[in-house]
Amino acid sequence: MARAATAAASEVLLSRFRAHGSNQLDTYYKSPNALVTDADLASDDAIVGALRKAGALGRILSEESVTILSDFPGDESLTWLVDPLCGTVPYSTGMDHWGVNVALRQQGDLLAASLRLPSLGIGLSANTGGGAILSGLTHGDESFTSSSPREKLSESAIGLEIDGPDEWRHQLVSGLRWIPRVSQVNMFASTAYPMAQVCLGRLSGAVFYGIEPVHFAAGAMIATELGVLVTDANANPIDWSKDDELAVVVVGWPVIHEQLIDAMQTSG
Repeated sequence: MARAATAAASEVLLSRFRAHGSNQLDTYYKSPNALVTDADLASDDAIVGALRKAGALGRILSEESVTILSDFPGDESLTWLVDPLCGTVPYSTGMDHWGVNVALRQQGDLLAASLRLPSLGIGLSANTGGGAILSGLTHGDESFTSSSPREKLSESAIGLEIDGPDEWRHQLVSGLRWIPRVSQVNMFASTAYPMAQVCLGRLSGAVFYGIEPVHFAAGAMIATELGVLVTDANANPIDWSKDDELAVVVVGWPVIHEQLIDAMQTSG
C-alpha cells in the first residue's frame, strides 16, 4: 500500500515538475519559511486516494493534512506518516533534490515504508524484517544491500538539514561545532533525498535539526533494514509512538554514526 501511494504521488508530481506557462506552480507560505505549492496538495490528495483505493485502515498524518480512513474498532493504532513532497523548494526551482515519503506505523513500531525520488526514477521500500527493495527505470524490483562509502568521518560527505532561520540562529551559536571534523557537508532542502543517498551508500550519514517524524519515518525504516543507525544526538533510538518535533536526528552507517555522535558530544 505504501508503494502504491508513493507511485500515485510520483505520477502527479512529475506531471507538474519543471512546468512552464499556464502549468506553473501556485505557491504560498503556510508559515514563515514553509513554502507550499499546489503540487504538494495534489500529491497529498493522490496519496489519500491511493490508500483509500487499496483499502488501508487507520489515519493519515501528513505534513499537509490529517485524514481518517475508516472508523472500524482497532484502527486507531494504525497511522500513515506522510510527506507528500519532501523538498518543496528544490522541486519548485526545477532541481532533483526532492522525494515522497510514506510509512505505516502501528503504535510505536514502523511496519512498512516507501520512499521515491521520482525525477531520478528511484524507489526504495521495506517491510519489517524483510530487507530493502530497490526499484528503478531500467529494472524491476530487487532486494539490495549497501554499505558506507567511507570509514572515516574526516573523509566523509554528510547530509545536513536545518529547518528555518530560527533553528539556524540557534545552531550557529554552538550546535554546529562538529562540522570541521567532516570532510564535506551537503544541504539539499529535503529529508527524503539525503536519506535515500545514505541508503544507497552514496552518503555516509546525515544530521537533521528540528524535524518531525513524517519527514523521515519512511527513510528511517528502510535505512534500519539496511543496517544504518537512526538515533537522537545521544545515540538513543527514535520513539516512533510520538509525533512531536525532534531536536536532532543522526543517521549513519555504524562506523560513521559512532564518529558523528562522538564529534557532536565532544565538540561542545
